Amino acid sequence: GDLLGRFWHIIDAGGPSPDGLAAAALRSSLACGVGPTSRGAWDPPYDFAIGLGEPVPPGCAAGSVTVGADGWTAFAGPGAPLGGDANPAGALAAASLASAEAFKSVFGLAARRGAARLPAPYEWSAWYGAAPGSGAAPPASSGLDLGELHVLGVGAVTHALLWIICRWPGRVTGRLHLIDPDSYDDGNAQRYIGMESGDAGCPKASTMAERLRRACPHLEAIAHDTDMNDYFSRHNQACNVRTAVCGLDSKEGRRQLGLKLPRIIVNMWTSGFHAGASTFSFDDGWPCIHCAYPPPTAGDAADEAAAMHSELGLAPHRVRDLLASGRSIDEADKKIISAATGLRASDIGLKPLRSVRTEMCATGRIRAHRTGGGGRDADDDAAQVPLAFASATAGLAGFAELVRAARGMRQAPGQLQASILKYPSQYSWTQRGARPHCRLCTDSVRRRVRDKYAAPPCGAEVAA
Repeated sequence: GDLLGRFWHIIDAGGPSPDGLAAAALRSSLACGVGPTSRGAWDPPYDFAIGLGEPVPPGCAAGSVTVGADGWTAFAGPGAPLGGDANPAGALAAASLASAEAFKSVFGLAARRGAARLPAPYEWSAWYGAAPGSGAAPPASSGLDLGELHVLGVGAVTHALLWIICRWPGRVTGRLHLIDPDSYDDGNAQRYIGMESGDAGCPKASTMAERLRRACPHLEAIAHDTDMNDYFSRHNQACNVRTAVCGLDSKEGRRQLGLKLPRIIVNMWTSGFHAGASTFSFDDGWPCIHCAYPPPTAGDAADEAAAMHSELGLAPHRVRDLLASGRSIDEADKKIISAATGLRASDIGLKPLRSVRTEMCATGRIRAHRTGGGGRDADDDAAQVPLAFASATAGLAGFAELVRAARGMRQAPGQLQASILKYPSQYSWTQRGARPHCRLCTDSVRRRVRDKYAAPPCGAEVAA
């Protein structure tokens, strides 16, 4: 309901219990500035229909899919079950798949090259249960201790991960730091699962921290409404980060996080119609985040700051200051951007620079440059705007990686990468190793990281 309400103006819910889906769709549609989405009656035919555990009646829709979920697993097809496990991971996977199917069908994307309709029957474990080297069986929905966890960037993919934590059926404990200088605006609503009307103008970190505290009373959620580098300068100068969740919106931000030398980084990303997640570490045999996002070299295309200078007209030093701080542009910046792009200053919002560029690329005001830096995670174009079900897929994959890290259930290093024009499969997870000649994860740095985290965190109880 939450995902569908961010796209469709008319959603009818039938069956034995339609009220919950209709209410969720209404909340998300109001956040997007759209009125009521449900007419309160089942009145086919429809452009698309979704059956939840039950097949769609014949002849009521041009296209349809039946989905179900149980525990970590999503199902599709006539026999898709609705299990009794309260784990929200499989349910979010099924919702993302069904929403993507509706989008592909209505917009004719199923015929696009590289796309495919969801097969029936279909089964996929959000624990990557069918992937090679996936390790132990999925854990039960028991208590989850997140330890001392740092979340860098409270954007679309992070919202999906936190959506699951807020609904985790077991007791959630630990200390969670949410770090982001940005506030919600109206342009976030179509891609942020859980964003509600009234959030616009509110700080993302503080808003999500309050929701986590209400949903998980045993979890200490701390908001830092500031950028990453300012947080470390003011509050964590030792850069003590045992586990970090990375929802940052640029390669440069990921590189800077890597230089803080966290022991583990759970990274999530979207790019166009792709979504994915992976874990980076300084343990032997593992890639660090610079292996996937190496610094640009002289032969690469223009870096992000150079591209924005060219596109928006702002001076290079001003671009770098805005990117590093995460602050919103000011009125003087608006005038410069207006002169460079021909867009009226009144149509340019006072938002962080990446959000301004993303919005202008999405509306065709400017053509995005490709930035250098390589890497196998497919987020090469920072100007692309993710769809809500792509963000949900990335956040779901990141949550699985986080649970592994929190419970010490390490599998072979790899990444999940799936196209939402298709669907995740056993081939969506691939192994990956360290990049040869990476300038960050050298033997000396690995030793330094081992020494840095050899002692238990401050305040931890140690049983002898």
